[in-house]
Amino acid sequence: MNNIRILTYNGLDGACAAAALLLRYPQAQLTVTSARRITLNLCDIIENGTSPPARIYVCGVGVKSGWEELKMRCKDLENCGTELFWFCGRGYLDRYRKHFNDICTPIFTKAGSNTGTVCSHLGIDRDKRARALTDLSLLDPHIEGSLENPYCREDQKFWIDLVEAAISQYFKYQDPETYKRVIRHLSSGKATDSDRMLVKIYRRHGGEHALRGKSLKMCRLRERIRLIADADEHVLVTGESGAGKEYVARLIHEAGKRTMEPIITVNCAVFAGNEGLANSVLFGHVKGAFTGAREAREGAFIAADGGVLFLDELGTMPIEVQGKFLRVIEDGWVTPVGADRPQSQVDVRVIAATNRNLPRMMREGDFMEDLFHRLDILRIRLPSLNEHREDIAYIAEHLLRNLNEQSSHSGLSNEDKAALESYDWPGNVRQLRKVIKRAKLLKRPIKEVLSEEKEFLEVKPNGAGKNMLPSNPHEIEDLRGIQRNYVKQAYQINGGNLADTSRRLKISPNTLKKYLRD
Repeated sequence: MNNIRILTYNGLDGACAAAALLLRYPQAQLTVTSARRITLNLCDIIENGTSPPARIYVCGVGVKSGWEELKMRCKDLENCGTELFWFCGRGYLDRYRKHFNDICTPIFTKAGSNTGTVCSHLGIDRDKRARALTDLSLLDPHIEGSLENPYCREDQKFWIDLVEAAISQYFKYQDPETYKRVIRHLSSGKATDSDRMLVKIYRRHGGEHALRGKSLKMCRLRERIRLIADADEHVLVTGESGAGKEYVARLIHEAGKRTMEPIITVNCAVFAGNEGLANSVLFGHVKGAFTGAREAREGAFIAADGGVLFLDELGTMPIEVQGKFLRVIEDGWVTPVGADRPQSQVDVRVIAATNRNLPRMMREGDFMEDLFHRLDILRIRLPSLNEHREDIAYIAEHLLRNLNEQSSHSGLSNEDKAALESYDWPGNVRQLRKVIKRAKLLKRPIKEVLSEEKEFLEVKPNGAGKNMLPSNPHEIEDLRGIQRNYVKQAYQINGGNLADTSRRLKISPNTLKKYLRD
């Protein structure tokens, strides 16, 4: 029987269960779904214009889309002659057994994994590959009492990492096909060179830099990151502070041709107008180039040779250094401070990030137009969190799950979700992460923590929040006092970030420190 559809979810047990079904039905179509999208996916099967499948097997997917609508879709499939089987071998769907009885043939057992239930139902328990899949599924960390990975065999560790790597491709690059392809390879037990490279990359980079969000803006952003990663050219990343520009840079590096080469990060904000420091950090220096240069330094360009140089806060690079920087990315030759001729030629891909208005800076003479156009070959803009508010609760839930080992804070309540979605998040995802972590660690309601956050950020220093211009002689205040209060408040609401605050105020870090000491 070839007219078979398999629906499964992102996860090791889900992948193994689908792979077990492919042992019996190798020509079956695969669909990856979730508890929220299950009804929509069944609807798509009905409306795709082809003959409905003879059978649909659902591997342990839950239901969060409403039972009545799901029941209607399942009835439509039944009227088309489709048999619907729903597997669960871990007990988490047992409480909904009555609902499932109304819409399908539930195959619920106590096998310990969804894969074990599939193999038992198909009668392939004794098949060597089926047993291997069942054993592998029991290593799923979401299974209560699952075996610890350190006790895995090397081949099992490989398949676990391959499944995780394939899943991460969707969250990183909106790639829906890699996971399905890996499930087919998992079924046969035969990995390809492409699979081995995917595991190698995953083990090097992990999955931490995935950009979470289901909105259309985030889906398009991930697709654009993948396209830009494939083109080995310089990239300009723009967006507000805290939106995730460094995450984007790392995703571009990971998916690009230089993924196994280094990515060197330089935060230009530390230069704060210091031309000498910028030259030394970027291009290196020879021994004795200046007082204190006891040893030669290779510099960021040479350290990044063959790989990627990520420049954060590009807009703060001193104008005096920009011409030399442009020359290096044009011809690749690096001249260290103190040398009278180029010392090394490098091959570097530059990814530069900024939250500043570079076109305006060019008009004002603070940024070189030639350098802008050289770096702006590929451009990607990150939306602020306020531009995809529908993702706020989803991102917050993800952050909560990642902090589970640090405290016992429960999930988001409807009240918390409403509070999170009503706030404008000037600090973007960085601020959201801070609020979630504080609530998690202190075991306090998120709504309460967010209320304190808003109150704290709305506190005004003396003279702030009103018209600063005096309207009569009695309103004239000490200018130094006004400046001091303003600077201290700016430093406070910017989270104590010295470099970023000095950049925003357009003063040096040392000047900022002086204001803070007064």
